[in-house]
This record gives sequence, C-alpha cells and structure tokens, in this order.
Amino acid sequence: MFTKSSSYFFQKYGDTYLSLPKECSNYETKCLKIEKKSINSLFVTNEEIFIRVDDGIAMLYVALKSSPEEFGQFVIHHTIKLKKNCCFNFLSISHNAIITIFTQNQNSISIIPIIGKEIIYHPILPKTKINELLVYYYQVKSANYAFKGESHQFWELTYVDNGNLITEVEGVEYCLKQHDVFLYSPGQFHTQKMDGVEACSYLTIIFDMDFSTPALLNNQVFHSSRKIINTLQEFIQYSDKEDNYSKELCICFLNQVIIQMLQSKNGKITKIANSPIQQNFEDQFLNEIIMYINYNCYLPLTVAQICQKFSISRSFLQQLFNKNLGVAPKQYIAKIKLKKAKILIKENKYTISEISEKLGFTSIHYFSRAFKKEFNLSPSEYAKSIYKP
Repeated sequence: MFTKSSSYFFQKYGDTYLSLPKECSNYETKCLKIEKKSINSLFVTNEEIFIRVDDGIAMLYVALKSSPEEFGQFVIHHTIKLKKNCCFNFLSISHNAIITIFTQNQNSISIIPIIGKEIIYHPILPKTKINELLVYYYQVKSANYAFKGESHQFWELTYVDNGNLITEVEGVEYCLKQHDVFLYSPGQFHTQKMDGVEACSYLTIIFDMDFSTPALLNNQVFHSSRKIINTLQEFIQYSDKEDNYSKELCICFLNQVIIQMLQSKNGKITKIANSPIQQNFEDQFLNEIIMYINYNCYLPLTVAQICQKFSISRSFLQQLFNKNLGVAPKQYIAKIKLKKAKILIKENKYTISEISEKLGFTSIHYFSRAFKKEFNLSPSEYAKSIYKP
C-alpha cells in the first residue's frame, strides 16, 4: 500500500500544506521534470524547503542526514515542507512529473551519492494479458472416450469437474482428478482420454494470452484452491449472459484464474469439500458461527464458548475455519475485535482504554500490542493519522 505525504508517518521528515504558504512568495524556485525510475544520488538541504508537484504523480524518497540509509517512501500529496538536514530525491510514478522546489537559497541544497545499491521504482504492470477469449465449452465424455490429439497456436485450459482425465504432453502422461486444472501453451501437442472406469466432465477454454514465462504454467497439474473454483464458477455463470460486458467479465475471471494458479505455486492449497452438499452445509454452518462472533464481539469470546454454543468439538471448529477461511478460530475472533477497534477509534467517542475494555481485552497493554501487530501502528498512532488536520 502506498503512503501519502499527508500521513502521520511523514511528520518525522516534515509537514503537509493544502496550498503554498505566503512566506514562500519570495523564495527562489527550481523546476524539475522527473522521468527516471531509479536514483543513485540524493539532495541534501541545510534549511527548510517546500516542494510541490505541478503535474503527474511523484514518489519522494527521504531520510534524515543522521541515518541516510533508512528511507521513507511517500507519494507527494499537496505541498510539503521538508525539515533541514533531510536527504531526498524523487522518482516518477506516472510517465513523468513536474516538481517545483522552493528555497530561501539555492546554495542550501547539495548532492551526495547513495550508500549501497541504487533505488529503483518498479511500476505496477500486468504480467499476464489475455488478448482474446476464443472458445469455451463444457463437455461430458464416456469412460472409454479418447482424443487422438492436436496442437494449435493458442493457450488451452482444461478444468476437470468430475471424474478423471488422462492427458499426454511431450511424451509425459498426467492424470487429472476432480478440481484439477491443466494448461497447454501454444504449439504443445496433447492428447486426452478417460480412465476407462467412469465418465468425466470438464471445462475447456481456448484463448490468446501474452505471457513471457510459460514454463511457470507448462507441464504441471494444478490442484485448485477454493478461490480458483469460485472464480471458474463466476466464469461459467457469466459465460451464458448476452449483455454488453458479461463476456469482458469472463476475460477478467480467466485472467484471475491464471494469476491464482501462479500464486498457488508458492502458497498453501485449501482442500475442497468432498461434495457440493457437504460444502453447502459447511458454508451455512460457518456463516452462523461468523454471525455469532460479530454479534458478540464485545464479549470476551473463547473457542470453548463457541464449541459449547454450537455443540461441536474444538477439532471440528479448527478444521472448519482453517479449511474455509485459512485462519484459526482464535485468530479470527482477534481480527474481528481489532477491526471493530478501528471503527470505534474513527468514531472518536471513546478513549483507547475504554475501547480496550469495551472489546473484552484483558489489558490496555495487550490490546495495544495486538493492534500494532495487526496494523503496524499503535492505537494512538492510528488515531493521530486519522485526525491529523
């Protein structure tokens, strides 16, 4: 998440003004056009200076002269004032940015090299781009079905909904089970057949995509997470609609599936329920528990109390939360309480101590530690960041 110069954290280096102070009317000015995405030197000022972005979006990298290796990064918001003895420089987030620096004396700014490696801004750019959605179809094949194979110039995704599908790619055979996904890249010859035991139903999507590292997706079976399953269900839901933007949504969902598959290579896979009936039961049961936690978040809730309330074992509750939410019940309760704490701080009706007591924390110190661990700043720091004029 980006941090603006109007945030509480910028106060270490300076301050923010909605407009340029009148005192700057007699200051000397220097206009800079910033296009670079990396810097290897810093400006150093021995007096207070004012900085304004006149066009584009710019990132300020700033440090104190006493510790030039400890940088803060801020998107410049409004007009800012830097304290004296600050080291700073700019990178352009947009294509370019126009910056004006206001100083009492231009000679007050000097330049020093950065200690260590240069600073590089990495633009947020898509790594995958689906250019066209060509065809998609859902099919059910008998237990003895066999497809002799083909290759074409497009990407092809196969998702197994039920049964088993065996595919051979580049001389290697892969067995896809329920909820498995396989991607064929352009030019890959592949065959498909059933296992001879039971029928198989599966979804096929053929599309054109720009992706520079196909090896990340080639020749591997992806065991779908719940997120991938849900996104594919969204794809299917909108694929039959004929309004102006449903097909475009399908492209978005497909792109999301590709990204989720790439993410799954480095993450823990959440197991899918054994059947839709079981999953429906889990969803409804979990929803009741979550509603109960939200309604009673001002009480000192425990895992034991929830188990007693819903007549379930601790192990079942743990499994239900870990499988569907990826978090333990105790951690989920704490997160809900801390989110409520942020809301109460924003309302500005209670002191930090009153909020801690209201939410059932054992002490103000424990509440402050938990809040800082979750949000990277203490309750009082969060309050200052909200109500800073």
